[in-house]
Amino acid sequence: MRRRAPPESAFLGDLAQSYYWDSHEAPLRRSDLTITQIYLALFAHHPRWARWLLILRGWIVAPFGLRTTTAAAFDAIEIKPAYSVGEKIARFTLYSQNATEIVTGGEDRHLDFRVSVRKLSVDGASRVVLSTIVEPHNLFGRVYLRVILPFHRLGVRALLANAARAGRI
Repeated sequence: MRRRAPPESAFLGDLAQSYYWDSHEAPLRRSDLTITQIYLALFAHHPRWARWLLILRGWIVAPFGLRTTTAAAFDAIEIKPAYSVGEKIARFTLYSQNATEIVTGGEDRHLDFRVSVRKLSVDGASRVVLSTIVEPHNLFGRVYLRVILPFHRLGVRALLANAARAGRI
């Protein structure tokens, strides 16, 4: 479910002030999970169609000098009990973490992005909230963002639904 406002972030400040942000949430039925386990439950298990879309995106953007995603990148996701800031966790760089939030992302010539996964308790119910912020650096970044947004929104909803259906969250 899409949120009307992003949750407060311990690391990202006011997400609503970003050039672009979105935030989606799902019930968290497994409250025993650590924030790292929740993050990996989402990002280490892409639906097959989403993997192929990301690989196709890689082929399309490679001539522009942007980072690409390969099938090998998905196959090489290392699942560990803990990660340190600066390490890769499921394809993205880990920027910060605490017991209830993990922030990953990437930086490129055209834009920077951050992904926040939060564990929240609202009225006694546990929720997982996946928020994305994007800061384009130039016209190419803004155009690129407009082109990929429909796929991004579809993918985020699919990650949450896929993890919930499989009982990972």
